[in-house]
Amino acid sequence: AGEFCEVYNKQEKSWNCVVTCFFIDTANNILEYIETISKCLKENGVWINFGPLLYHYTDIQTECSIELSWEELKLVITKLGFKIIRESLEKCGYTGEGNSMMEVVYT
Repeated sequence: AGEFCEVYNKQEKSWNCVVTCFFIDTANNILEYIETISKCLKENGVWINFGPLLYHYTDIQTECSIELSWEELKLVITKLGFKIIRESLEKCGYTGEGNSMMEVVYT
């Protein structure tokens, strides 16, 4: 266990695929997460990402939070050598319970 960048920066070129689901926006510095993903992938490795950009630290005054739009992130991602093969907006339930009146859905 440990912090994502601390653990996976040590695993250079170790993974064929990295899947991030509702994850990359949990970083104080999303750029470090993307650099770490890039570093730990083998040549021609694949990164699959799914989830919104809510940025968990956005309202915490004592925390640094780098918050890029999807358009800005795409530039960073491609500059790090990734090719975006497929991009789509999907409707996705995050929390909910069939017998409840509450449900969170992201688009």
